Amino acid sequence: MYALYAWGNFIGEVGLDRRPAWLDPTVLRGERQVVDESLMIGDTDTLLVDGAGTLFEIDDDKNLVPGSALIGRDLSGVTWRVSRIRVATDGTREDALRIVAAIEEDSDFYEEHERHEYNSVPVGEVVTLWEDDHGQWTMALVEL
Repeated sequence: MYALYAWGNFIGEVGLDRRPAWLDPTVLRGERQVVDESLMIGDTDTLLVDGAGTLFEIDDDKNLVPGSALIGRDLSGVTWRVSRIRVATDGTREDALRIVAAIEEDSDFYEEHERHEYNSVPVGEVVTLWEDDHGQWTMALVEL
């Protein structure tokens, strides 16, 4: 099974990492998407999100927590933010690469060959990384 994760400066710069919609229990269970016109890479369509698999940072802890682990958890009084957005796919490598191809077509992305040995997504194994020319987004294809 494969997953596609996206992260970068962009989500913090537009405040996308702290929007209350992320903590909706239906989003954390994967039953509903976060709909936000800012949630796009380059000129692509809005990304669909797997909220249950999206990774959150809680109270500046470097251990990232999946959205599914936050269901029913009281987060009042704690600092939280989205760290790694898991893009909704059907779990196949082909579907993840289809999404990447559409993003590459409309944006300035390139494959990063030098960072594979460092797993910047704390689940599975990073197969391929892509970055944009502006340092706003990084994407990783991860084998789970």
